[in-house]
Amino acid sequence: MLALLTVVALAAADIPPPPAPPGEQQLVSWVMSPALCRGSGDTPRAERMVRPPDPQHALAWLYPAVLRPVTLDFRIDATGRPLSIVRVNPDYQFAMADVVPAFAASRFAPGGERSRCTVTFTARTDAIAVAPVADLVAYSVFPNEPPPRAVWDRVRPPGSTCTDPVPEVLLRAFPHFKALPDQPGYRSWSMVGYDLDRSGKPVRPHITTTSGTPALDQASVRAVATSRFERGARTGCFFPYWKGAATLPAPPAPEEDSVRPADATCPKEHDFDRKPALLYPERYSRRSIEGWAIIAFDVASWGATGNIRTLASEPTSEFGEAAKAMIGNVTFKPSPHGYTGCIERVFYRMPAVKKAVPG
Repeated sequence: MLALLTVVALAAADIPPPPAPPGEQQLVSWVMSPALCRGSGDTPRAERMVRPPDPQHALAWLYPAVLRPVTLDFRIDATGRPLSIVRVNPDYQFAMADVVPAFAASRFAPGGERSRCTVTFTARTDAIAVAPVADLVAYSVFPNEPPPRAVWDRVRPPGSTCTDPVPEVLLRAFPHFKALPDQPGYRSWSMVGYDLDRSGKPVRPHITTTSGTPALDQASVRAVATSRFERGARTGCFFPYWKGAATLPAPPAPEEDSVRPADATCPKEHDFDRKPALLYPERYSRRSIEGWAIIAFDVASWGATGNIRTLASEPTSEFGEAAKAMIGNVTFKPSPHGYTGCIERVFYRMPAVKKAVPG
């Protein structure tokens, strides 16, 4: 029965600084405004956040004025989870691909359900030479392109003798990732600094920068202490460990019969001629965020789909857009009169068993 499709994944705003000189590469970060909810009234109320979003940093050759603010409308359920997230300005925006997924993984304080909520993300740009080191480290762990030498020059501890040349690794120990607490929708990382004694044994391992996961920090320090390198004393060594996001399940979806039009002529079991290409939105796959969409459409007598629209999608409208594009590319087998009132529930699900991949 193809009336239910499941897509499985493969694997307060700051004032921006003045424009950088032309040709200088910028680190792009996104700063979130206070989230306001109006509910049934007109007076907005600021909502307390207990797990802020962490949109991925990006490198770009551009002026700050090119990056426009990104505003989201949403609601908050009783657990504090933001849902029904929709971009108010859905046009293409450079370097913001992770903003909506990151916000979908965030959490507000639990309580009653809240509606008519809005939040705005504003881009902040910093030249690499003055960008916060912690932000540069975060970018180097999850880059949108290979970090240039300028990034490594900022990340490397002053006076380091551990990078040119890099000592040969005899034993690289890793944390027991499966034993560490899962963080649905969040990828965590720890940058460990250390020196090497004459025998190649790490000494004084310590966390230099971190995403803020104490269990991973402690396990990463222990892993570096257990590692071994070729002989020779060195200072200013560093190495990152990271753990992928645990699956963030989608909220429950309504049953098909509850949204199927009473006068629908479309059979529940769809007779596809060209079947759907089941593609998981990559930006959500990277964060292991699941979702669903309910798509309505009609079918012409020659099998083409049309009048495609999203009836509902969670946790963001981007799952609905992906499902609409998928249905737009399918065809049905020809029929005498075509069909109206077709419904497709599309589920985006991560694999049941995943492996933690060290960095």
